[in-house]
Amino acid sequence: MGNINSNPGEVACHFSLLYTVDAKAHAYKMIDNSRPFNELGRYELIDFGNARKLERVCGRLIDRPSPAAEAQRRKHPNLWGDVDSFFDKQAKQWRHQSKWPEDSQMDCGGFVMPIQPTPFGHLGVFPEQAGNWKWLRQSSPVTSDAMSSPDEMPRGLNLFAYTGASSMAMASSGMSVVHVDAAKPNVAAARVAAGANGLSDHPVRYLVDDAAKFATREVRRERTYHTIVLDPPAYGHSPRGKAWRLERDLWPLLDQCVELLDRDSFRLLITGHSPQVGAPDVVDYLHAELPERLGVSPRQLTDQLEYDRLTLTDRSGRQLDFGFFVRLAINR
Repeated sequence: MGNINSNPGEVACHFSLLYTVDAKAHAYKMIDNSRPFNELGRYELIDFGNARKLERVCGRLIDRPSPAAEAQRRKHPNLWGDVDSFFDKQAKQWRHQSKWPEDSQMDCGGFVMPIQPTPFGHLGVFPEQAGNWKWLRQSSPVTSDAMSSPDEMPRGLNLFAYTGASSMAMASSGMSVVHVDAAKPNVAAARVAAGANGLSDHPVRYLVDDAAKFATREVRRERTYHTIVLDPPAYGHSPRGKAWRLERDLWPLLDQCVELLDRDSFRLLITGHSPQVGAPDVVDYLHAELPERLGVSPRQLTDQLEYDRLTLTDRSGRQLDFGFFVRLAINR
């Protein structure tokens, strides 16, 4: 089991190295997008319990629901008294002591994400994914700091892409990206995130589409991708109302994704948030399918597969669980 200790409670600030387009030379070159520390937001999980979590996000103290904390008790009840923002789950609305800054951004380690409260109690980014963003950037297949055209860039596919943090992780490391999400507001938010990172002109396709249907069409088109990222929900509905259930629908989608992976070199990142499907189930699937379909040896799988829980650690050292991740990188 790959025990990857890369999900700290605090997502710290880093320097950002991004790619931008030189319109005259038609080349994508790495630029320094570093910013002073106090201009970037820091995330910290402070405490959790009673189905809620207390966080500091971009300097604001936030109290909002967390189903993962339902069976937990708060370690520091005295810290919950005076918060800047509170989400009332029953009323389905936020209460703010002061106006939320429109330009709030969280530093995600090499790129930033705009932070805004949503009507569902979210903030537009999931900090427990920080270790996966780091992996996407650090294991990027891009080896040159300049490329003559987007066609030469390794391709990444982000399914159930939400507001695009993983898309930004791939794009900021020099990959071209296809960003697919069924919700139009999420895709619009990803475009805003690209603008915040100087990536408005970067080759990213933003698609409002059903992930499974899009993958099926890509297989028919005989497209391939170097990197595929999936963060499917436990349950949901497609734009046309078809029900999605992770335990039923993940496996045929993974079948399609295996067909879309580049045969020479590829990465696969899968996260899940349902007790019906765990990391061992995904690992068993990969061991059963990849040797025959992609020529990956059992030894390679054993050496390169990483899997663990998605967690954040609070000030007391307690971990709050958000699901699982499975990561695989094959270079041949």
